[in-house]
Amino acid sequence: MKMLKKQMRSGFTLVELLVVIAIIAVLAGLATPAILKARKNADKVSTINNAKQVGIALGSFDAEFGSYPSDDTREDVEASGNECPAGDDANAMLGQLIATKMLEAEEVFFAKGVRGTKKGDDDVSSPEEILAKGENGFGYVMLADGEALSSSTAKSTTPILVAPISEGGTDPTFDPNPYNEQMVYARADGSVKEARIKTDGTAGLKKGRTLFSIGENTMWGDDQPEVLEPTGLK
Repeated sequence: MKMLKKQMRSGFTLVELLVVIAIIAVLAGLATPAILKARKNADKVSTINNAKQVGIALGSFDAEFGSYPSDDTREDVEASGNECPAGDDANAMLGQLIATKMLEAEEVFFAKGVRGTKKGDDDVSSPEEILAKGENGFGYVMLADGEALSSSTAKSTTPILVAPISEGGTDPTFDPNPYNEQMVYARADGSVKEARIKTDGTAGLKKGRTLFSIGENTMWGDDQPEVLEPTGLK
């Protein structure tokens, strides 16, 4: 009886351990893409929710000042006794929503998953602190001549807020990594939609058009839109 106990194995052999480790590694490799995709989808949902809140505030701002934020509305806001951040980037324009208290929390400008962005600290004690570098993850849409869009001149489908930006300007491109090759945009009607990011980085729509295509049978017509970049994302 004692001999039988001595002959019984007390644990795994080296070969068996290596096999178990290999199986675990394979399973982990198979699960990682699914986990990463799920995380990116969750980040996108968070950004969509924030975009809706900012979009609603932009609508309220438009109702009070006659358009979405611009250099002209900055003058009106400051004339009413509210100091605004200076500049011509997305942070400066969207900062007018904070200055007018259309929004009081900087956190809603956070685009989760986008490199370089962070939750705002809600320090709005000075114009320089309002939406400081990295505290906004959204690109802001205006016309290329510096004219602001408004609910009275834009179509209901017109984008006014976009993420995640790769390069702004009149031919904007988007980063495919944060949201599984998709971008999100808030529209003038208050809704938030998604679009596929094409291989060239543009936001694809049907019939080969992009979100910022101009010309006949597009939402822009002959107007040239421009996307202002947020600061601190590069």
